[in-house]
Amino acid sequence: MPDRLSRNLSAALRRDPLGCVLLALVGALVLLCVLAPMVTRSDPTATDFARMLTPPSAENWLGTDDFGRDVFTRLLFGGRTSLAVAVVAVVFVMAIGIVVGIVAGYFGGAVDLVLGKLIDVLLAFPRLVLAIAVAALMGGGITSLIVAISAVAWPAYARILRAFTLQVANEGYVQAARTLGTPVWRILSGHVALNLIGPILVLAMLDLGNLILAISALSFLGLGVAPPTPEWGSMLNEGRALMEIAPWLVLAPGMAIFLVVLSANYFADIARDSTEGRAVHGPSDWIALRRPVAAPAPAPPIPDTAPLLAFEDVTVDVVDPRSPYCGRRILHQVRFTVGPRECVGLIGESGSGKSTLAMLAMGLTRPPLALTGGAVRLSGRDTAAWRWDDWRRVRGAAVGLVNQDPLSALNPVLTIGEQIGEVMAAHDAVQPNARAARLREVVDEVGLPASVVGRYPHELSGGMRQRVVIAMAIVNRPALLIADEPTTALDVSTQRRILDLIRDLGEHYGLGVLFVSHDLRVIARVADRVVILREGRVVETGATAAVFTAPREPYTRALMVAIPGQRRRPQLAEV
Repeated sequence: MPDRLSRNLSAALRRDPLGCVLLALVGALVLLCVLAPMVTRSDPTATDFARMLTPPSAENWLGTDDFGRDVFTRLLFGGRTSLAVAVVAVVFVMAIGIVVGIVAGYFGGAVDLVLGKLIDVLLAFPRLVLAIAVAALMGGGITSLIVAISAVAWPAYARILRAFTLQVANEGYVQAARTLGTPVWRILSGHVALNLIGPILVLAMLDLGNLILAISALSFLGLGVAPPTPEWGSMLNEGRALMEIAPWLVLAPGMAIFLVVLSANYFADIARDSTEGRAVHGPSDWIALRRPVAAPAPAPPIPDTAPLLAFEDVTVDVVDPRSPYCGRRILHQVRFTVGPRECVGLIGESGSGKSTLAMLAMGLTRPPLALTGGAVRLSGRDTAAWRWDDWRRVRGAAVGLVNQDPLSALNPVLTIGEQIGEVMAAHDAVQPNARAARLREVVDEVGLPASVVGRYPHELSGGMRQRVVIAMAIVNRPALLIADEPTTALDVSTQRRILDLIRDLGEHYGLGVLFVSHDLRVIARVADRVVILREGRVVETGATAAVFTAPREPYTRALMVAIPGQRRRPQLAEV
């Protein structure tokens, strides 16, 4: 985790000009604060009433305060105090939070119950209000400031790290260490804590800005560093009364706090993305300015002669400069079509780009990926210029999707009937007075009992949930169905029934089906044509019988040989 975090973080910074600028600015500020005695010869507490409230000049870069003290000098020495207190507070907070969180998550039971209740009680109070009370009781000063901040900040860390510990404690290597009799302290330090370094660093960076603000707020209220010792929060408090006649007294510490907090939060976001291994983004239409479009993309009746789906030399790259994989090519000039009443099987190993193609056909590709070459056509219409609203008219109406995990497509708080009815209502594909009849019809078509419409997803088996997802995909009678490994999590007998169901529904509705799978035996049962994909490139394509009985490419032949129980020349009938 630490190696990946540092590698991804450095790669993200290299491709982020704003991050580099912020890093340079805050780095220069921190360096000046650390080297304050060498940067300036002035005493931050020495008064000179002859030079009270002088504006910024060549001699006093940031002017002087109401005691004639140099603001630039006090800013640097105040930064040493603020940053030092913040770092010490982070260390104390993380130490307490890590110990409590790991112990509660690993041991569970009564230990988890007691520590959890203590955390809940402390989190029930507003952090700043509780910190003010603790600092006031202790009488102010740096020590009371650190204690007050640490006392109110550690419960949030402990709760988050407890959740991470619960996840790590159930991993196989931790269970194996327990079985081997490894001492508990070694498991906690070597197996649990080391795997939490990434989240711990991200939490520390995320909360550093909050702690600096809290420290400045307590000092602003007179509960932190005692005058005349400089500190950014106390400097704000001192300059507040003179803000109208000497604004530099407030601007200098205010801008310093703003820069440090902004940089800490910005780098925390980068660190979080680096820990996850990807940049976190939403659909571009949510953040883009709305521009008028010439005409929306309708979903008219599909002509029988046109391909329902066509990939024409499709190329997909990682284009987001914030991603550590920027510039990597995911798909290389992929070309194939799916016609009406045709099932095309897309075969490939993990990471070959199968799901990327499926998401591209649904308009669900998001940063850091982007279509950089070729075209994706639905019924002959180029989808490159389609916006989010255009795709919404197509998804669920002209194109249906069956996911690999049915639970990701089902809402746990809605009944099956409500969810299927919601699909019909969203597209107005079925008249309101006919929706109840269509609901009963589609439930029967997928082989489910009528009573299922009043049940919830958790009350169904895996195979029944997958049938519900198929019903949601076909209820509006789409022309194209995309099935992205719909049988992966099912047992063999249930797989067979789901495959037969998809094949029968395709014949009944005249669907074009793009069936994505890594299992050649599954593809052989449902597909009319197959497309072999490897590392984003089409290796071989053709009729299923021809490819399975006489593969041309070495990679295809290797896949055939890899089928369990097959000889060197597998036959379609054997598959």
